[in-house]
Amino acid sequence: GGGSGGGGGGGALQVVPQTIGASFEDAGTSSGKPPKALGATKKKGFRRKAIRQTRVAARFFVKAAGVGLMTAVLCLAIVHWPPWVIEDEHKRVQIMSALFVIGIFTVAVEDEIGMNKSAMMLFLAGTMWTFLAVGYRPLKSEAGAHRLHEELNRGLQDVGSVILFLLPAMGVVESIDHFGGFALVTVVIRKAMDGRVERLMPIICVFTFFLSSVIDNLTSTIVALKILKHLSADDEEHRRFCGGMVVVAANAGGAWSPVGDVTTTMLWIQGKITAPMTTKWLILPSLTAGLLPLVGMWWTGNLRPASLDVRSSSDGGLGGGGGVSLPVVRRRRGADEPDWTTDEEGHGWKDKKKHHTERETELMMEGRDLALRAREDVTPLKVVVLAFGIMLILLVPILKIWTGLPPYLGMLLALGAMWLVTDALDLDAHREMDGRVDVPMDLHGTPMNSSEAYDPPAEHHGPPQTGVVAALYKLDLTGLLFFTGILLSVGALDSAGVLHMYATSLVKLCRGSPFALCILLGLSSAVVDNVPLVQASIDMFKETETDDELWQLVALAAGTGGSILSIGSIAGVTLMSMDGVSFMWYLRRVGPWALISFFRGYGGVQDPEDHLRMSALVANMPSL
Repeated sequence: GGGSGGGGGGGALQVVPQTIGASFEDAGTSSGKPPKALGATKKKGFRRKAIRQTRVAARFFVKAAGVGLMTAVLCLAIVHWPPWVIEDEHKRVQIMSALFVIGIFTVAVEDEIGMNKSAMMLFLAGTMWTFLAVGYRPLKSEAGAHRLHEELNRGLQDVGSVILFLLPAMGVVESIDHFGGFALVTVVIRKAMDGRVERLMPIICVFTFFLSSVIDNLTSTIVALKILKHLSADDEEHRRFCGGMVVVAANAGGAWSPVGDVTTTMLWIQGKITAPMTTKWLILPSLTAGLLPLVGMWWTGNLRPASLDVRSSSDGGLGGGGGVSLPVVRRRRGADEPDWTTDEEGHGWKDKKKHHTERETELMMEGRDLALRAREDVTPLKVVVLAFGIMLILLVPILKIWTGLPPYLGMLLALGAMWLVTDALDLDAHREMDGRVDVPMDLHGTPMNSSEAYDPPAEHHGPPQTGVVAALYKLDLTGLLFFTGILLSVGALDSAGVLHMYATSLVKLCRGSPFALCILLGLSSAVVDNVPLVQASIDMFKETETDDELWQLVALAAGTGGSILSIGSIAGVTLMSMDGVSFMWYLRRVGPWALISFFRGYGGVQDPEDHLRMSALVANMPSL
């Protein structure tokens, strides 16, 4: 081609010819990549776009199919058409079972389709009860109306007892936290951790296991999750791992105590088990089922991809500490890999074992200093609040044992006592005088200044939002509504006879093996409520003597089987509500270890002679 053409021509336009036969490589491209690379990039872009569009279409299809089917069933129930479907008991059972499966599936893929699980379960519960109600023909049959009211009253009693227990229990725990009562607990745990974050999981799990046997698995789960938010405030993934293990430990700890789990309490009240024999039979299997996943989950949590986890919070200390950052490298080094470590800024050094050891020692010393600093925040007032709160929580099982008072009434009494005492003593004023008042939050979780916190805004006509009132504002109502929806849905299945039919089918399927029966009962309790399944077992084996091995197996299965899925127990649903854990996350991270521990827990219970004796007993049951 030609050159630059000199500079003459008096400013005439100069044409720079190009080589006609030049290749694409010579000509080049604006991106600096050859055409083959550009073609591959375009193909990848088209592939990503196609995948993205497919996922959007799949989300829309799942939403439309799930909500559409429920809406269709609701409309058919309202217009009472076709009658041969509405009034046929067998078809009613099939349709309600299908609706429940659809609802559980939408909860499982909540994060993918972007639908709130509380809204889905409330809509599902309303649809199932409407479809069930029209089958009784309450407007045309007096007997049908009476039966419907009986089923509704029974369902509302079951649901109301759980909700009225959960609401005040969360209120008591939030009140203790509002007045700083957990400061002493966090200091003790930090001292036991000694600057090692990996010790948090075993400490909190052992604490939850024994606490759930004294109170119950629901309250112990709430307490443990609240403590975890102080100790691991900024490491959300690690806190969720610990929370998953808390659910397993709480359910296992409640299985060997008559007051630890609702199914164990049912067997105890109806005279099927006694406290000494249940403790003797199930303490070791429950300990195995509750703490065996600890090793696996701890291993999983510590083999995550290498990341810099910086923990700090407002209350001081490890995982919540006064602006001091504690970096932790979670990836273990292989045998042939260099040693890596990081500093506060995230910079790394390679093959510097000496620096690694010095930094590890420095982190331990920082953790001890933070624990000492946090110990200064433990005031006598906070210790008194903690002791008073624990006394009120322990009052619930005591009243239940001595007076037969239902637990939800005992917990309502505990919340009322906490409310009255803290208001009478004006503990918020004492906290303000100490100069260590936590920053209050408004209804949207936004920090407020003191004038906004202690003087209500102009449009607010109620009392000041302080004390227990401020603590109650922190409760998650969407979680309570999710509880309500799933319990009402299971109650509709129970009223339709689905669960009793399922329990009868389990007995027939096991062919006289109580061990297999309890295994299937435990696995089933991971999906549906274990209370009706246990009640069906009690009805079918009325002649079995007290403290028989069958009842011990039933108690262990119902208590530990619910840990396999997050919706299988109240403790798991509480974790989903309080910590935002999704169904699929729990299934992938916690479910396999809970399943292993469930089967391993039976190793210490089965006795060959008793097994043969009970097999003969079950084989001769008239229900078979």
